[in-house]
Amino acid sequence: MNRRSTWIGCVVVFSLVVSAIFAGCGGQQAGKAEKWPTRPITLIVGFAPGGGMDVMCRALAPEMAKKLGVEVVVQNMPGAGSGTAADFVIKQAADGYTLFAPSSAVATFPAMANSNVTYKEMGMLAIPIIAEPTFLVHKNSPVKNMNDLIALWKKGGSTGSNTGAGGLWHIPQVLSVNAVGGNVKYVPYPSGKDTAMAVAKGDVEWGTSGALMEAGGLIVEGLIRPLAIFSDKPYQLVGYGEIPPITQFIPELKDKIVAGAGWRGLAYKKGIPKDRLDKIAEATKFAIESESFQQMVKKNGLIAGNYYGAEADKAYEQTTRIQSWLLHDLKISRRSPETMGVLRP
Repeated sequence: MNRRSTWIGCVVVFSLVVSAIFAGCGGQQAGKAEKWPTRPITLIVGFAPGGGMDVMCRALAPEMAKKLGVEVVVQNMPGAGSGTAADFVIKQAADGYTLFAPSSAVATFPAMANSNVTYKEMGMLAIPIIAEPTFLVHKNSPVKNMNDLIALWKKGGSTGSNTGAGGLWHIPQVLSVNAVGGNVKYVPYPSGKDTAMAVAKGDVEWGTSGALMEAGGLIVEGLIRPLAIFSDKPYQLVGYGEIPPITQFIPELKDKIVAGAGWRGLAYKKGIPKDRLDKIAEATKFAIESESFQQMVKKNGLIAGNYYGAEADKAYEQTTRIQSWLLHDLKISRRSPETMGVLRP
């Protein structure tokens, strides 16, 4: 063997030894699971404290923390019908430390331009609760029933509270008012709780909010009266009784209930490493199925969603396509959903 062959052979042997050493080190690293999370996780709520989204998240956060091993902090960031919160979350690193609590108001972003965030950038962890949009009036209002409210809409000029254009409580208002040929003035508030309080204080003539989390206490105390729920089925409110469905008064809305019914969910910025996302998803499911959260749902008569992962993603996309194009066709959108790549359903 010549000197050149000997040199090449030594290089090859050395390379193999070095490769084996690094492979061994790499194997040890691969076998060692990453410790995550190592600090608190923030759950951003796009509405003011006290509303349905806030109450839901504060019930879920401590249960998620049990599974994740770190504190889950709820932070309120109201504005633009939760568009401000969505914009904030999407600007954060996709590391799993910042989550988003969206209502179905996010489905209207492509039409109302509250944010440029859509289902293309945001993924859903779950939809724990289906909302219950309810039409409300002050306890001393001359409007005694839903037929009276419809007459007020047709008369024109009445004021109705909601959480902003394209928001969770605005969509059912628009569908209902337009179905009867009404003309009203919508007045936005920071949360569903504020929306209901505006009715109780007499700041508006009527409003739409959640029958339980936001308006339930005021209804049971007799400060406001529920006239109808945006559904095709009656609703039993604990401590009050039955609230009739909107289809009892406006039958043509039956095929549009799905477009107006809202939901409350938990979401994340896409791009989180799979192992981290799996941990978050597991903690989310654990929290939703926890005894404390289920008791809260049952006690308040809430409607459980029970959508997870891909199923929740599908609901987000479908709601977005339906609601955004609905607002556009009613000529109250600020842009065409098509400009955001959202196609007609």
